[in-house]
Amino acid sequence: MVNSKIGIIGAGPAGISCSIQLKRYKLDFLILEKDQAGGLLKNPFLIENYLGFPPGIRGEKFIELIERQIENHKIKIIKDEVLSVTYRNDKFYIRARKDDYRVSILVVATGTRPKRLKIPVDLLCKSRIFHEISPLRKTRNKIIAIIGSGDAAFDYALSMSKYNKVVILNRTGRVKCLPVLFQRVKQNKKIVYKTSIDIKQVKWANNKLVLLDNRYNNLIVDYLVMAIGREPNLNFFSKSLKEKANRLKRENKLYIIGDARNGLYRQTAIAAGDGLRAAMRISKKWGHTIKETKIKGTREKGKKNIKNKRDKIKKGTEL
Repeated sequence: MVNSKIGIIGAGPAGISCSIQLKRYKLDFLILEKDQAGGLLKNPFLIENYLGFPPGIRGEKFIELIERQIENHKIKIIKDEVLSVTYRNDKFYIRARKDDYRVSILVVATGTRPKRLKIPVDLLCKSRIFHEISPLRKTRNKIIAIIGSGDAAFDYALSMSKYNKVVILNRTGRVKCLPVLFQRVKQNKKIVYKTSIDIKQVKWANNKLVLLDNRYNNLIVDYLVMAIGREPNLNFFSKSLKEKANRLKRENKLYIIGDARNGLYRQTAIAAGDGLRAAMRISKKWGHTIKETKIKGTREKGKKNIKNKRDKIKKGTEL
């Protein structure tokens, strides 16, 4: 069991921002991340609304800068996947794949998980179906279908069209993405945009995916990306923790930040601000207590060491 006063789950923009600020306050914490730092930033074609980057910045490049900042602040990220979190006896108990952790204050920055399209899919097709494009970064000269009509679907299409042909399948006629993304897609000759296409089944044939739509047409592609929306990734909360969550938030013991709480307002800048604010709230509410506890523990340890030395000297004298 690993103990710490503060625990952070998730090393995306919110979690990293929180950890950097806690480090500046000299407050001890542990941060858990199952994957790479940066969260979903590995997917965007271009981040254009984050201050300080006039021409915009690609997601992968932004992650490189974040990793440098993590290194500069000497933040150690524990690579472990959280399986469940419970709360009892004024402590959060985190059960993870490699170890267990116990903290008094918990910051949840776990982002979102993709919504699933419930359609029949042949077993062999599953290795070719994704909800993010990061696993497809090295894909070349393939046909990729993307289901969706929001920012993610259009951004993914722009990213993947550099080396591949892309088909966007909008299940309705309504476009939910930013006008600038829609305009770029329409101008891109390697992207085909189709409306009112509702995929009903995915079959496997001749090492390809066969998408059967609502018009009984077959679309043959190499890969399929589902970008039909996301929801908060909080499924690891125990039932009892879900019941206590609102009270713990009011008591400033539980902080849910970033995309995990922001609904439609899932933006990098907002998530980073959430992390900063959470760290400031923790410092204001608990900083003095945490530091006092640390000083007290250091003093007690010092007294114990002095006592042990005196006992050894006394024992030596008696001999």
